Amino acid sequence: MLLVRPGTVALDYVQGRRKRYFGPFAFLFVVVAAASAAVALTGFRAVSTNNPNAVADFMQSHINVVLFAEVPLLAAFLRLLDAHGDFNFAEHLVLAAYASSMRILFATLIVIPAWYLFRPSNPTSSYIYGVYLPIWTLYFGFAASQFLQGSRVLSWCKGILAATLTWASTEGLAALATSLFFRYVAKA
Repeated sequence: MLLVRPGTVALDYVQGRRKRYFGPFAFLFVVVAAASAAVALTGFRAVSTNNPNAVADFMQSHINVVLFAEVPLLAAFLRLLDAHGDFNFAEHLVLAAYASSMRILFATLIVIPAWYLFRPSNPTSSYIYGVYLPIWTLYFGFAASQFLQGSRVLSWCKGILAATLTWASTEGLAALATSLFFRYVAKA
C-alpha cells in the first residue's frame, strides 16, 4: 500500500485505523538500519562531495543520523506549507516517516545495487542521483496529494516543494558545516 497509496496509509494511521499497518516510526527505524548496513557493506557514498573533508566523512559514517534528521525537517516544511490545513506537526510527521521510509527503501533496493553494479568510475553512476531526486520529490508530492485536504494539484505542489526545501536545507546545512569546519577547525 505504501508504494501506491502512501498518503492514504498515513491518513488511515492518523485517523486511528492502525491495525493493518506497520507503525511509521518502527518502519523508518528498520529501513534506516538496513540502508546504513547496505552503505557500510558496499562502500556507497551517500554523501558525495567534490572536496572530501571531515564533515562529509562524518555525515557518511553517520548517514543514519542524517536520514532520521530529514524526517522532522520534511514534516516541518509540509506543515508550514499547509499552515491552514487540518493536521498538526505530529500528523505531518507520520506522512514524512512513511514516505521517507519508502524513499530510503528505494535507495537501498534500487539505487545502491545500481551504483554497485555500474561502479563509481562508470559515468552512469553519476546519473543515478540525478534520477533519484526527481523521483523522490514526485513521490512525496503524490503522497501529499492523498494526505492533505483540498485541491489535489495544490497538495501535490506542496509536497514537491516540501521535499525540495528539505533537500536544499540539508545541502545548505552541510555546506555551512563544511565552511565553518574549514574556517575554524582545519586552521587550528
